[in-house]
Amino acid sequence: MSKWLKAFVLFLLSFVLQTTVADWISMFGVSPDFVIIFVVAAAIKRGPASGCFWGFLAGFTQDVYAPVEWLGAHAISMTLIGFLVGQLEERFLTLNFPTKVGVLGLAFFVCDMAYFFFTGLEGEAVTNLFFKETLPECAYTLFVGALVFYLSMGKPAKHAK
Repeated sequence: MSKWLKAFVLFLLSFVLQTTVADWISMFGVSPDFVIIFVVAAAIKRGPASGCFWGFLAGFTQDVYAPVEWLGAHAISMTLIGFLVGQLEERFLTLNFPTKVGVLGLAFFVCDMAYFFFTGLEGEAVTNLFFKETLPECAYTLFVGALVFYLSMGKPAKHAK
């Protein structure tokens, strides 16, 4: 299977998980964000150009279901995250497991804050959403993302003595 076809299947899988499984495993109205996990993983694995591409495609797909007055906010936010995470991976060469999870958390916050900015939400609404939605969703996404990163990393190579 080609790299792009495999990435596209994973892209579709992230949306299927987001629209079905995320509702089933939600706790207290909070569910993980499988789409941002995919965008961050793609940017880490393939770099900023691929991160931008998959981030834009993911954000555009999310924008299709968003209110018309906010059209483009997801696309810009996710493209930004794909680029920034891809730049981190390119600059630091290889991110280890804890750093990948930390980058996922940072990307989640930056993506939400960019989305709030682009939708024109007021300061009080942003503060309210930050504490009621962003923080709990970020924690849940970090947990699920850590599992995904752990399972996808495979066995670490043994060092020769």
